Amino acid sequence: KELQKYLYEATDGLIPLFSDKCPKRGSEIIVGLGARGIEKDARLNNASSEAYIIKRNGDDILIYGNSGRATLYGVYRFLEDYAGFRCFSSDEVKVDKVDKIEIDNLDIFQDFTFEYREVYFNDSFKGSFASKNMLNSNLSDLSEEEGGKTKWFNCHHSFSDLVNPNIYFDTHPEYFSLVDGKRQKEHTELCLSNKDVFEIALKKVYEWIKENPNCKIFSVAQDEWMGHFIKMACECENCKKIDDENESQSGSIITFVNKIASEVKKTHPDVLIHTFAYQYSRKPPKVVKPIDNVIVRLTNIECSWAKSIKEEAKSDKNSRGALFYNDLIGWSKITNRLYIWDYAVNYRNYLLPFPCFRSMAKNIELYKEVGVKGLLMQGNFSYGGGGYMDEAKAYVAAHLMRDDHKELDELLEEFCYGYYGSCAPKILEYINLWEDNIKGHTLWLYDDADSPYFTDSVIQKASSILNEAKLLCDKDHIKRLEKVILGLDYLKLVREPLDASNRSERIDAFYAKVRYLKLTELMERTSLELSIRYMKESRYAKERPDWYSLYYIMK
Repeated sequence: KELQKYLYEATDGLIPLFSDKCPKRGSEIIVGLGARGIEKDARLNNASSEAYIIKRNGDDILIYGNSGRATLYGVYRFLEDYAGFRCFSSDEVKVDKVDKIEIDNLDIFQDFTFEYREVYFNDSFKGSFASKNMLNSNLSDLSEEEGGKTKWFNCHHSFSDLVNPNIYFDTHPEYFSLVDGKRQKEHTELCLSNKDVFEIALKKVYEWIKENPNCKIFSVAQDEWMGHFIKMACECENCKKIDDENESQSGSIITFVNKIASEVKKTHPDVLIHTFAYQYSRKPPKVVKPIDNVIVRLTNIECSWAKSIKEEAKSDKNSRGALFYNDLIGWSKITNRLYIWDYAVNYRNYLLPFPCFRSMAKNIELYKEVGVKGLLMQGNFSYGGGGYMDEAKAYVAAHLMRDDHKELDELLEEFCYGYYGSCAPKILEYINLWEDNIKGHTLWLYDDADSPYFTDSVIQKASSILNEAKLLCDKDHIKRLEKVILGLDYLKLVREPLDASNRSERIDAFYAKVRYLKLTELMERTSLELSIRYMKESRYAKERPDWYSLYYIMK
């Protein structure tokens, strides 16, 4: 249906759709493994379930893969190559108008380096975007007709879901972390050497599996209490012994997760158990190794995005990037299923320019080089989206993940012209201004508007570029340009002194534009009203008293 639909849009010619019950009357595009009795290409035998083939077979064209999803990907690839098909966002799909499609030699075999590909931006959660960009993400609402997805029961932090301190701590404090000689109820992890903790956790995992038969990945992972600021891991004699032997607090986690995964494998050999290498557990263990049904997801939250991980490691062996690079290489040597959780936006200030396109592209290539099997790229996941260049980052990340072999500049150019129309040259100029400007600086996930790479000079240049973009922009794309302008407006407003003329009134006008553009968060998990208050009361919105988190888990 998709092939027929978009070929019709491209050519104005409706190719009829037949089943195998209809006799063959001429050359055909044969879609799906087994159609017309076509035998499977041997190249698919040792490939993943997502691998597909597009090739000539006499006068026919064959498109099929190792699954329905793979065949759908093959259809989209054919449309991309021969009809200019692109899905830039859930509401922007284009094809080229062509008089005819000419095909000479055709033989494409495609498999994927990453078995799991997740673009963690709100618009990317829509199945219409995910399927067309070959994302098999857990969080997207991908229907079976759209190819289905890699369904996790949970993909987050889960220790307190397995053994809840609010249920068990008062009667069994020994189930939880011993820190500085005291068992912790708040900001706690589990005592992973405790036999009862293992039995309770295993029972809970079995309950999850029974209640969620459509899920094949279950998370047995540390909780998140900003562990780079406080101690959380259990320091009891037995846990500490395991961690000391492994020279890392990941030692007790992997030992525990391996035990869970080993038991689960006996009855559910197709189920995978996921855990994190995150903050205090990021360093790989020296002795224990994850078994083959364990996913270890390494996160680079401490890194800078001003340059790639490899570039930073080469320039400064003591940098955060170098430390992460060493951990990445270490985990890659001991883990069959190493996944990465990466980031692409400023969580403290969603709208601030966060120029990470170049580092993103280079980091994704690095992940492929070292054998990473799964990648999540997290941006602004809030309902309204609206982070710096969210749509462009989602599109670029999706295509880099799927082995397109396209250069970053090519992807950005095709996106900007497809999504922003006539003002695309200025949007590209705006993106490259910030990418050039970040050289020589650090770029953290929680920077404020007084960071040194935000200078009056570059802000003035950025304003000039977007003013020129407004003159070029057609009415069909103006709202998209306004979203880009909103980010620069935020930067300029919060940099102003508190006594600047009409500052509060101009922030109110900014708030009205935020509501008009349907953004729902300016700061991660913070209400709009509170964010506006911080903008008014503190220069750079740095002081945030009475802050509370609208904490929600994406399912």
